[in-house]
Amino acid sequence: MGELGSFDRENGEAGEIEPRFRGAERPEYDDSWWQSVNVPHTWNAHDVVDEKPGYWRGIGWYRKHFQLDPSFQGKEVFLEFEGVNSVAEFWLNGEKLGEHKGGYTSFEFDVTRAARFGAPENVLTVKVDNLFHPTVPPTVKTDYPFFGGIYRNVWLRVSGPVYLSDVYWTTPVVSAQAAEVSVHTEVVNTTAASADYTLEQEIFDPHGRRVQEAKVPLHVSGGARAATVQEKIRVGQPQLWAPDTPVVYRLRTSLKEGGRLVDAIENPLGFRWFRFDAQKGFFLNGKRVQIQGVNWHQSYPGMGNALPDFRHVKDMEMVRAMGANFWRTSHYPHAAATIEASDRLGLMVWEELPVNKEIGEPDEYTANVLKMAEEMIRRDRNHPAVVLWGIAGEINAPRTVSKRVVKAVTQFYRALDPTRPVVMHAPRGEEIEELVDVVAVGPGSETDEDHRQHPERSFMTGEYSAATIGRGIYGGGPESEELGCEKHEEALRKLNRRPWMAGGAIWHMFDYEGETYDTVIPHIVAFGMADVWRIPKDVFYFYQSQWTAESMVHIVGHWTWPGEEGRMRTVKVYSNAEEVELYLNGRSLGVKREKADSGLAHPPRVWRVQYEPGELAAVARTAGKEVRDTRRTAGPADHLTLESDVQRLEAGNPESLAYLTARVVDRQGTVVPSAHQAITFTLYGPGELLEQTWPGHGTGTTWNAVAGMTRIALRATKRTGHTVVTAYSPGLGLGRIELLITAPGKPDEMEYVEKFPADEP
Repeated sequence: MGELGSFDRENGEAGEIEPRFRGAERPEYDDSWWQSVNVPHTWNAHDVVDEKPGYWRGIGWYRKHFQLDPSFQGKEVFLEFEGVNSVAEFWLNGEKLGEHKGGYTSFEFDVTRAARFGAPENVLTVKVDNLFHPTVPPTVKTDYPFFGGIYRNVWLRVSGPVYLSDVYWTTPVVSAQAAEVSVHTEVVNTTAASADYTLEQEIFDPHGRRVQEAKVPLHVSGGARAATVQEKIRVGQPQLWAPDTPVVYRLRTSLKEGGRLVDAIENPLGFRWFRFDAQKGFFLNGKRVQIQGVNWHQSYPGMGNALPDFRHVKDMEMVRAMGANFWRTSHYPHAAATIEASDRLGLMVWEELPVNKEIGEPDEYTANVLKMAEEMIRRDRNHPAVVLWGIAGEINAPRTVSKRVVKAVTQFYRALDPTRPVVMHAPRGEEIEELVDVVAVGPGSETDEDHRQHPERSFMTGEYSAATIGRGIYGGGPESEELGCEKHEEALRKLNRRPWMAGGAIWHMFDYEGETYDTVIPHIVAFGMADVWRIPKDVFYFYQSQWTAESMVHIVGHWTWPGEEGRMRTVKVYSNAEEVELYLNGRSLGVKREKADSGLAHPPRVWRVQYEPGELAAVARTAGKEVRDTRRTAGPADHLTLESDVQRLEAGNPESLAYLTARVVDRQGTVVPSAHQAITFTLYGPGELLEQTWPGHGTGTTWNAVAGMTRIALRATKRTGHTVVTAYSPGLGLGRIELLITAPGKPDEMEYVEKFPADEP
């Protein structure tokens, strides 16, 4: 293996199988020297942000030794992969199962014929590469890396010889008074015998109460697939799904032979109706709803793309906490956990395929894309959160090729799921725009003219990258928090002043890793509302003031300006409250009520204040209720503190993580905003600290604080007991925190037990 630049077109030796891996698909191959890893896994989680140019694009091998219960004999066994990046081949016990192209969609293999039930072991071999493939999108992308590996979950599914292979629903009629549900079901019979079954559909409300059911007879011939469309099931007075009322029902589909349950599947079900109006924007359940969205990439420091579901869900929760009601899966289908969380949280989803940048041989490229489209839609069409099927856009190909590919994809989307519109970011031309249902471009004079010429066309913004922002950078210059906030304020005004645009999505929710970017931190793309560790920037609170209803207040910046005593400073406060009063060291500096702003629901309040050290406080009041935010002047850095988002982890569960926030503080515990010391984290006890890569420190558990703060992740391992994490920086007091990693019935392995008899008197 050799290292490649991240945009190399020539795969060269990296695309060849090294001699030591030849024959790795054979069961007898000796893999005892291979590294042991846990899935999800990626092999290049660190080299995007190291000091070497480029990141690894090559071939990796995985082998899994496992047993299959003898009771599975006579059943159908499948291996489900949620994501393997990007081209992979699969063998079980030396028999080739097939291959898969595309790193972001789920797929499965029927392994029944190759499996050995009750044998000492089965051997699964997977060969994966993240090489450049001109016909496998995404081919190239300048701002996010192609992490390689089996980076999402893998599941073993066991079904009977007759099973439900696909169930999906549509709601042809929905209102507040009644809804109709059509259920489409496919049954597979792997036996030679024909049989009669009963297909049963049950709808359960969010409290688990069955609200409706329907049964139909179904005859399935031997060796056949039988598809049926259930008679329409009527539900009276359904609770409607919307961002503020994310009501999710459950649809249980059961296949029965007489009184015997043969197979069953549960799917989420949501009642809502929506449309895009070319003149009035987006309507959900009969009401206009402004799309308030973000874009999001799947990455985290030290993890690459191999995020556990727990991390995915926390990210979705933070998106919703900012007030967003929508997100775009830039630029590929994301983990199933994100879509499930979106249903629950009330986040509408634009789910897209990475049809962008370079396009190789069009026929092969299109065939690969259409396969991905089928996998994406079959997986997620039962989620009420999904409202748009998308195309990433920004295609760098001849117009004829671009039009040909986009036309094929949009037609296929509509054939698979005619209930959702097709959207495309930056179509780049009239011929392409007319192929899709919603055109996603930025607000401005060109879009205004496009709207004037095509009043029948629906518009929204797929991404607006208002500014790169370095968390903790102040002074009003490039990449500063103040300037970034101003640019986002104006960007949102532009959107809100165009009611015919449905709204838009910010680029980007979080900072993320990008090999060629060096705006604030090397190899970090700093467009985020929060940094790579999910520590919010001031702009996060700007959007919260615009998009949330619960009273909030936030002072922009800090209040530590040594040498500025007596000089005037601008203090900006974000709030959605009726009035905000500012105090300095207990003295009121005046009350500011909301003023009308043609583009912002809650304009920021601004004071000019003569700087003096001490405490700055903003008190927001609405209907007699108060919320407060404060800033205190920090003294010299004195010590470190550690705080965890959880206090207990589950042993043996790799999904169980704690995120520890380290702060550089003065003697009174105030964060020092100018602190950028290197911090080293150490661990005593069970669990493992996840390494990160940082310029000047390499890969490990040492990196610099940014504006006095940073984070590290602690993951549970099999051992149990108290674990102690310490944060160290020369010249500062240690930060220390103790957490507990537990498992039912297991003792604290870190407790000291005296092994020797007591001394005789």
